[in-house]
Amino acid sequence: MTPDRAQGATLYALATALLVAGGTWFFAAAPALGEDPALAVGRRTVERLVPDTPDQAQAETMVLGAGSSEERSAAVGNGVYTVTMACVGSGQIRVRVSITTADSGKAVPCAPTPTPVELNVSVAAMLFLSITSESQGEAVFRWRATPAASY
Repeated sequence: MTPDRAQGATLYALATALLVAGGTWFFAAAPALGEDPALAVGRRTVERLVPDTPDQAQAETMVLGAGSSEERSAAVGNGVYTVTMACVGSGQIRVRVSITTADSGKAVPCAPTPTPVELNVSVAAMLFLSITSESQGEAVFRWRATPAASY
């Protein structure tokens, strides 16, 4: 084998080794796919405590990071609605329900085994929720708005 061919073979071998090492590092450093198992358990817990119902106006399950805020609105008919909420995590979620400039609100405690919290509000055509996480880490929060039972 000539010296030029030997140098070429060495160069190709080193390039192949570098490519294999880079590919191995790339796939080893990739983040895990799928949902965090703790969040999946939290999602199942709050959806069991606050299930979908046929008469609900709207419901949603969301994951909130520490200190994050979300806003949601739902077109509803005039009347009194019960907003049922549950949270899995630590700390609390503060929910403000607005229909005009006056707000009503509730702090929803987050726990590994949560207890649903209910808030009755009178609305006219639109329900607006401002949801703020006061938890230390991620929390799974679910809310559902249903027409309140008449008295």
